[in-house]
Amino acid sequence: MRLFVAAELSEPLLEALAETQAALRDCVRGRYVAPDSFHVTLAFLGNVDAARIDELAEAILRACDGHAPVSAATAELGSFGRRKAATLWQKIDGGAALPALAADVRSQLTSAGFAFDEKTFLAHVTLMRHADLTAGLLPMPVCAVGSLSTVTLFRSDLSGPAPRYEPLERITLA
Repeated sequence: MRLFVAAELSEPLLEALAETQAALRDCVRGRYVAPDSFHVTLAFLGNVDAARIDELAEAILRACDGHAPVSAATAELGSFGRRKAATLWQKIDGGAALPALAADVRSQLTSAGFAFDEKTFLAHVTLMRHADLTAGLLPMPVCAVGSLSTVTLFRSDLSGPAPRYEPLERITLA
C-alpha cells in the first residue's frame, strides 16, 4: 500500500485554498488538484506492507500525543520543478508548532522502523501539477487563518486519472 501521513485543514483554510486555485485558472494551465484532496504532508512513506498498518497507526498516535491543534494561515505561492511543468503550491504557516509535529511524526516512524522520504519538511498544499508558469505573474493568493487538528494516515491510489486518498486512521490533536 502506498501511504503518507498528513495534517488535514479546517474549513477556512480549505476555502481560501480553493479561492486561490480558482483565481489561478484564469492565468495558469495545468492539472488542478481537487480541493477535497488538499492536505499538508507530514511524512511520505511510499509502499508499506498492509500487515504493518496497526504498528504504523500506533507510531503516529505516539507522535501526536501532547500536540494541540495547530493554528495556521495560508501564505505565499511557490513551486517545485521546471517552469513549464511545475508543481504549484501554497505555503501553510503554522509557526513552530507545525514543523514540531512533523518532526515528532518522523521521529516515531524512524523509531518504529518505517522508512519515509526524508526531504526537508515544507508545510504546503499542492494546488496544481504540470503547471505552465511561463505566462507571467500569478495572482495574489487568498489569505485565511484556521487550524490543523487532525493527523491522518492516508492510502494513495494512483490507478485512476487523478490520485485518490483514502483515510485509514485519523488522530485528533487535543
